[in-house]
Amino acid sequence: MKLKLLLAAVAATAATAMMLGAGAVSAGAAPTACFGAAARDPAHPCTNPTLSIFPTLANVDHPSESPCVYRIEHSLPICTFGTPKAKAKGTIALMGDSHSWHLRGAVDVVAKAKHWLGYSVTAPGCSYSPFVAHLPAEIRKSCVLWYARAKAWLRRHPEVSTVFVSQLNTEYVAPGVTHLPQRIAGFKSAWKGMPKTVKHVIVIRDVPDPSDDTLDCVARVVAAGTEQAGPACATPRNVALTEDAATTAVAQLHSPRYQAVDLSQYFCDDQNCFPVIGGALVYRDVLGHITVAFSDSLGPFLLRKVQLLMLHWPHAS
Repeated sequence: MKLKLLLAAVAATAATAMMLGAGAVSAGAAPTACFGAAARDPAHPCTNPTLSIFPTLANVDHPSESPCVYRIEHSLPICTFGTPKAKAKGTIALMGDSHSWHLRGAVDVVAKAKHWLGYSVTAPGCSYSPFVAHLPAEIRKSCVLWYARAKAWLRRHPEVSTVFVSQLNTEYVAPGVTHLPQRIAGFKSAWKGMPKTVKHVIVIRDVPDPSDDTLDCVARVVAAGTEQAGPACATPRNVALTEDAATTAVAQLHSPRYQAVDLSQYFCDDQNCFPVIGGALVYRDVLGHITVAFSDSLGPFLLRKVQLLMLHWPHAS
C-alpha cells in the first residue's frame, strides 16, 4: 500500500515543487507556548491544556517567515535559505528526498542561529546514494539522474563545508524488501565520495513511520472531542522506529567527519510515537512527511544537538 502512496506522492511533490519552489517548507515561530516539539522538551518540561484535546493548529501549515528562494542550476532544482549570502559566516547544504525537504524548517532555524547560508538540494523519492539505481522503475531513472547532478553540484560549490542529509528509511525496491546492507553500503559510498571541501556530514535519522490509518484516526478523535488525539492514535514505537540505515552507516564509518542526529524523542516516548504533539499535527500524510508547523518547532532542538556536535569540530563558529 505504501509503495503506491510513495509513487503518487513523488509525482505530486515534484509538480508542487516546480510550481511553488520550496517557499512553503518552513513555518513561522510557534504562536503558542509549549507548541509542537516543545511539549516533549526534556530540558524544560511543559504542558498546555488548551492544546490537549482540540489541537486548533493541527491542520494548518503556516506560511514561512523565511522562504526558500527557488532556482534551477544546471538542470538541478535548488533553493536557498538561512542567512543571506552577504552576511553568512558559512555555507551548508541539505540533501536527500522529500523527508529531507520537509525537515528544512528545522534546518533553517539552525542556519539562522549559526549565520549559515543554506542550499536545499532535494528530490522527491531520491536518496543521496548510488542505491537509487535499485528503486522501482517509475522513479529510478529520474533519481539516478538527480544523484549524478547533486554530486556534480557539490563539486561546483566548494564553499559548502557541512552537508545535512536525511531520507525515507525504507527504500521500496519491492514489497517487503528493504536490502538493508546494500542501503547502508550505498550511504557510506556516497558520503565518502563527497569532495574534501565537505568537512562535516550530519545525518538526521528518519522520522517515525506512522500507521496507515493514523490521519483518519486523528480526524475522528478530534471531531469527537472526548480524548487526546496524540495518545489515542499513536503508533507503537517498535513499529514506527526500525533500524535506520543511514545512522547505522554513520556508526560503521568510525570517522569524526560523519555524525548522526536522532530527534525521535520529540516524536515518541518509550512505548509510542504520536501524531499530534503540543497541538501540532505531526504528519501531513502516512508516508511520514511532517507538517510545516511541526518541522519548524523541531528547529531549536535540532540546533541544540548540532551545537553539541560542533564541540568536536576544530575552529567551529
